[in-house]
Amino acid sequence: MSNTRLLAEPLAQQTFAAYGEVINGDMSGPVQLINQGTSRKVTAPPLNLNAQGGQPGLYVYCAKAQSLPLTLTVLERHALGSQTFIPLAGVPFVVVAALSDATGLAPDLSSLRAFWADGSQAVSLNAGTWHHSLISMTDGEFVVIERAATAPDCDTYTLPVPYQLTTRVP
Repeated sequence: MSNTRLLAEPLAQQTFAAYGEVINGDMSGPVQLINQGTSRKVTAPPLNLNAQGGQPGLYVYCAKAQSLPLTLTVLERHALGSQTFIPLAGVPFVVVAALSDATGLAPDLSSLRAFWADGSQAVSLNAGTWHHSLISMTDGEFVVIERAATAPDCDTYTLPVPYQLTTRVP
């Protein structure tokens, strides 16, 4: 079985909008000067974490570096809540995401895309967005905000053919 190639492109809000939000100092939300004018407070989009008794959960993921090319075989989604990844100390990472198909039970593989986050950007995936697990390009830590609840909220999907993730971005 041959691999299908998936090329990671630079992360930008315009190209990522269908999957979620890019979080950085260029967001379009309200801006407020705080701390005697030494900081700009940029309002991030609201998180979706309260469905079916969920509440915000704040975690630190300690990620091991992965190298490209990387073979992808499984996607996952969290149907009841958004999931936000914030790299610490400039850790670059790749986000692989897909929308749901017409059934709502599987990814629409024609929408599968990969995005290179340079370490100065964070992402918040919309609830229900299919994605690959965290792909960190260096060993590092991520603050992750996701829905916490007693019932698990993680569906998985095995890709019918493996995808070979590559990139033009250093």
